[in-house]
Amino acid sequence: MVLNNIVLPTSQSEELRQRVSPETHRSESQLLSRKCNGSIQRWQLRPGLDLMLYDQEFLEKTVVERRSSDEAVRLGMSFCLLGNLRRLSSDAETEVQLQAGQVSLGVTNGPSRVVEYAARQRVVLVHLHIQPAVIGLLDLETNQQLPAGLRRAIAGKGPSAYFQSQATTPIIAATVQQLLHCPYQGLVQQLYVESKALELIGLCFDQMLSNEVPSSGSGLKADEVDRILYARDILLSQVENPPMLLDLSHQIGLNDRKLKQGFRQVFGTTVFGYLHGYRMEQAQQLLLLPESTIASVAQRVGYRSPEAFSVAFRRTFEMSPKAYQLANGLKKSA
Repeated sequence: MVLNNIVLPTSQSEELRQRVSPETHRSESQLLSRKCNGSIQRWQLRPGLDLMLYDQEFLEKTVVERRSSDEAVRLGMSFCLLGNLRRLSSDAETEVQLQAGQVSLGVTNGPSRVVEYAARQRVVLVHLHIQPAVIGLLDLETNQQLPAGLRRAIAGKGPSAYFQSQATTPIIAATVQQLLHCPYQGLVQQLYVESKALELIGLCFDQMLSNEVPSSGSGLKADEVDRILYARDILLSQVENPPMLLDLSHQIGLNDRKLKQGFRQVFGTTVFGYLHGYRMEQAQQLLLLPESTIASVAQRVGYRSPEAFSVAFRRTFEMSPKAYQLANGLKKSA
C-alpha cells in the first residue's frame, strides 16, 4: 500500500482512512495498525514543494520504506518535535539519527530510503519535500555557496544520499510552531503556511552555512570555535542550573569578553539568548508528553516558579503553556 510515498507492508496497514481537500491541495490520513497509530497530513504548497505533518505512536519497532516513482534528486528538511528516528539510504551506506530538538537536511537520488522507528514512542515530525530547482539550488551562483558534499549530492555525483542533522535554533523552533498554529483559513491559510515553509528553508540554510568553520576574517581561531561549541554543550547539559558567565568562561579557557563575542559570532545570539531559546524549545516538547504538568516542565527547564515560566513561554510563543497543551489535544493541570 502506498500512502504519500510511504510503502507499508500489508501486515502493518490494517486500517487506513484518508480525507482529501482538493481546494487546498491538502490530504489527511489516519493509520490504525498493530504497530503504529496516528495521522499524516500532506499539503502541496506549490509544484515541487510539499509539507508533511506526522503525528504517530509506534507500539513496536517499525521499519518504513519510502519510495519514489522517479530518479529525480529530492531535498528534504525534517524538524523533529518529539521522539526519534533513524534514516538510511537505499544502499544503507548513508544514515542519520534524528531526535527531538533537531533538524535534518537530506538529499536522495535513489529509488527509495528506509526510516526506522523505535518501539513505545510518539513521533511528531514536520517535513518539507523540496525539488532543488524550486528554491534556486540549481543556479550556478547559488550552488557554489553550498557545502561541497551537498553540491555533489544535488548534482547526483556523490553517494545515493546526503544527510546531516543539527540542533534546532530558537528561531527555527518558533517558526515551526507558527506554521503549526496558523490562525487563518482557506486561501490565506495556504499562503501563510507556504510563507512559513519558505522561511524555514531559509533559516535552515542560514544555520547550516553559519555552522561552517568561520573564516579568518571572523576573528576566531579554530581552537576558539571549538571552545565556544564546548561552552554551548556545557550550557545544554546544565539547563536546570546553568553556570554563571564567568564560571563558564573559566571552564572553557576563554575570558568572558571573548566568550560573549565568540558566542554571538558562532550562534548569532547572546549566551543568555541561546539558553532561553533552548529552554523554550525543550519546554514545547516536554509539554506534549502525557505525564507532564506545567510545574514539572518549568522545573525541568530551569525555572523555580511556574508563573515565571508561563510568562517567559507566553512572551516567546504568544500563548500560555496551558493553551499550547490544549491546542495539541492535551488537558493538563498545573
